[in-house]
Amino acid sequence: MTDMNATAADFSTKIARTSPFEVEDVFWGYKVKSGKGAPFAVMFGQAVCFFFGVCLMTATFGVLVLPTLFFDGDLGIMRVGAATLMGAAAFYLLWFASRGTLPQIHFDTRQNEVREVVCNRSGKPTTVATYTFDEIGGIFLEPDTDTGQSHLLLGYLDTTQTIAVASGTTAQLLPLRDRLARDLLGTDAVPGDEAV
Repeated sequence: MTDMNATAADFSTKIARTSPFEVEDVFWGYKVKSGKGAPFAVMFGQAVCFFFGVCLMTATFGVLVLPTLFFDGDLGIMRVGAATLMGAAAFYLLWFASRGTLPQIHFDTRQNEVREVVCNRSGKPTTVATYTFDEIGGIFLEPDTDTGQSHLLLGYLDTTQTIAVASGTTAQLLPLRDRLARDLLGTDAVPGDEAV
């Protein structure tokens, strides 16, 4: 009997260690890090935006500086306007390129908010969307037949819109689902239940 309990404990420890997501407690609540980055299309789009942002920034300085060096002309309103437009576009493209590719969900238990954020490489978060706890209509585990794993989703009000929190096996997601049910809905999840 002890060997059986030891094996079960080793199995549960292994599941916890190999969990594809991570829950980090912070002073205002907790963060759920999905463990996977953004899709290749987003990363490719950021690389393209970085390239064109650098090109536009170079063109902006070229429009402002080079004609005065070669032609000794005045800085015309059209050149300043063109440089301003190109500079604004370059700033936006470079901002998007540096926005990051690491999605997280922040559960702020002090302000009763759920925040979807994307962290850049230095860890600075950019908030994508914010929801209050009252706007969460349910917490669901949805199986994915392609991967054999499940997705933990938050339902937005009484609509079909969902907020993806994490992916993993059902055993890995159940403790997080129960914690979210307690914090967001004020109820305890029933073990084995697929939705709260």
